[in-house]
Amino acid sequence: MNVKNRTIFCHDNLEILQGIDTESIDLIYLDPPFNKKKVFTAPIGSSAEGAEFSDVFREGDVKAEWVQTIKEDHDELYSFLNGIKNIRNSYNYCYLCYMAIRLIEMHRILKNTGSLYLHCDPTMSHYLKILLDCIFGEKNFRNEIVWNYKRWSNVSRDFQKMHDIVFRYSKTENINFNILYQDYANIDFIEDTVRGVVDGKLQRLKDKDGNYIKRKKKNKGVSMHDTWVDINFVAPTSKERTGYPTQKPLELLERIIKVSSNKGDIVLDPFCGCATTCVASEKLGRKWIGIDISIKAYELVKLRLKKEVADSEHLSDYQNVLNFQTQPPIRKDRTNRDLEQKYVYIISNQSYEEEYKVGIAKHWQSRLNSYQTSDPNRRYRMEHKILTHSYRKVEKYIHKKFHARNEWISGNLKDIKREINAYAKKVG
Repeated sequence: MNVKNRTIFCHDNLEILQGIDTESIDLIYLDPPFNKKKVFTAPIGSSAEGAEFSDVFREGDVKAEWVQTIKEDHDELYSFLNGIKNIRNSYNYCYLCYMAIRLIEMHRILKNTGSLYLHCDPTMSHYLKILLDCIFGEKNFRNEIVWNYKRWSNVSRDFQKMHDIVFRYSKTENINFNILYQDYANIDFIEDTVRGVVDGKLQRLKDKDGNYIKRKKKNKGVSMHDTWVDINFVAPTSKERTGYPTQKPLELLERIIKVSSNKGDIVLDPFCGCATTCVASEKLGRKWIGIDISIKAYELVKLRLKKEVADSEHLSDYQNVLNFQTQPPIRKDRTNRDLEQKYVYIISNQSYEEEYKVGIAKHWQSRLNSYQTSDPNRRYRMEHKILTHSYRKVEKYIHKKFHARNEWISGNLKDIKREINAYAKKVG
């Protein structure tokens, strides 16, 4: 792992995620912006005073390189986002692009035994579920957790909105999962009548009145279900309250961490805000990494660790223990000689003579399948493909060399193949 325990990064989380080694994180919990289309600010006088984040997404916030990466590597995801883009509200498309490129990196850095918990609410939960299905796969959807809480609300035309959604996903079936039970501590059940050896034979034992002796055992209760009603909002008078506008209760994070990690595992929160995940991880003996764009996260984690984990023998001096970083880490699992490679491909269609699609794909078979799916007669055919780390240079060169119209170019197939191979060899 190329990041130290107890590290807080104050930087754009995408660049930090891109710098973390592949399959090195055991558990990811994220409480990202919800696309509420407003700016959140901590109140003056609170511990979190000065903390502010914008939950507004516009077209200018979407970088072309994000869309290009999604297009090259994730056909289903790209199609979904394009569909959203055509819906009247462009805010949703911008928000989902922002989330998608980050979730792709989270999927990469998560261990095969790990889990991801995405905290959201009904504002975007139905869109985010599809986004996660595209990235993690529908079969790796584990739970939709409904966190039901109590708070004051005065509405006259709707049911009161009193829940958040937490999606739980894995990368594989082989996951860390520690079963928790509903709290039915006072319920007993009769296990069986007691047996013993009498006159050399195993028999049921009786008491002095001739009744069979029965043994009672405490019932663990039923395993925890996916509607959580026993954890409330952080109350205004709570000792753990910082004033951070979207603070989540410590108990909620402790439950997630207990279920999906073990002592010594690495927990990551890429939107760590007021550092609840970091504090909960420390209390439970997990290693942790937090990322937030604001330096306030670092100040809050120092304050909260000292206040809420004060009896920890390993944290007598928080200033020296915490690792504060403002630059992305450097991956150890990849060197300059191990650059990412993708395919530059040529796809034809019988209906278009001497016209070919020249593009980039991480998985060429998946790209061909997506074209075939769009054509009931399945006339698309893979004519040529070459794996290269200079894929974008090669594609750009071919589109300039030949007459191009979007991905389609006109020319002789043999000439196009020859130019792709020659230029890929030239640029290395």
